[in-house]
Amino acid sequence: MTIINKIVAITIGSLFIVSCGGNNSENHDKTDSLDIHIKDTSAITVEDSTKFKFDFTIANIPSPASYLHDFAVYGYNYDNSILNSPKKIGSYSNDFYKSVNLGIYCIDMAYAMDNNNGQDVLLYMKNVMSISDGLGLKNSIINMVGKRAETNLSNKDSLFQILDEIFIKSDYYLRTNNRVYTASNVFVGSWLESFYLTCKIISTIKDAEIKTKVYKQLWDQRFHLGNLIILLNDFKDKKDCAELINDLKIIHEEIKAVKQPNEITDDKFKSISNKIIELRNKITK
Repeated sequence: MTIINKIVAITIGSLFIVSCGGNNSENHDKTDSLDIHIKDTSAITVEDSTKFKFDFTIANIPSPASYLHDFAVYGYNYDNSILNSPKKIGSYSNDFYKSVNLGIYCIDMAYAMDNNNGQDVLLYMKNVMSISDGLGLKNSIINMVGKRAETNLSNKDSLFQILDEIFIKSDYYLRTNNRVYTASNVFVGSWLESFYLTCKIISTIKDAEIKTKVYKQLWDQRFHLGNLIILLNDFKDKKDCAELINDLKIIHEEIKAVKQPNEITDDKFKSISNKIIELRNKITK
């Protein structure tokens, strides 16, 4: 087991201990703290159409964290100065900014994890756990992870899969429209940060083959970003969400206007990436 995986194990284990009210030595042999199912008694009131849009969007979009695995071949140097500062966590006062930045912090944590930077993983995991608790996601995390965290710590790909699923695919959590809204914002934050990092890193790369691959990945988002916008439209009555939809539409329209991926020039990519970076910085300010 690598050092980075040990750090993840310790941190996730600590979450479970705190969540379960500490360790009672008398019951330790009878109850595995990593195998506790916490029943959610909230009434299921989520609208079928909204839940369908969420499931359809998530099922058909590539994992934002998966793009991080491609970075290894780009020949870049790890740079945590481009990440969202952990110190900003206290400035996110409403649930919209908390949920979107939760997604952003998840990707930042995955970026640090992929680069085996244990100190940054701890910083970002602390923020992820703090925000998720404030959004009522803690029990969902416990129910989703269970034994998987313990049995997959030696496999980085499995860890990334767990990160992807913790916040966005748990039926333990998605029981009301408001919870779907929160989960949607988390995923949008993850999507935005993954392409923000891609744009930041690719700006330092000269290799034409790598650029072509990244440009194709961005062009493919015309479908996925369109689905995200359709999903968010169910919540357009919320001011923050309506503003986010408008910002995403600007990016979507520019990508959609490109008919073939080979038509994305360096200047066109820079124009799109500048809008992605601007939106990300607006949300994390």
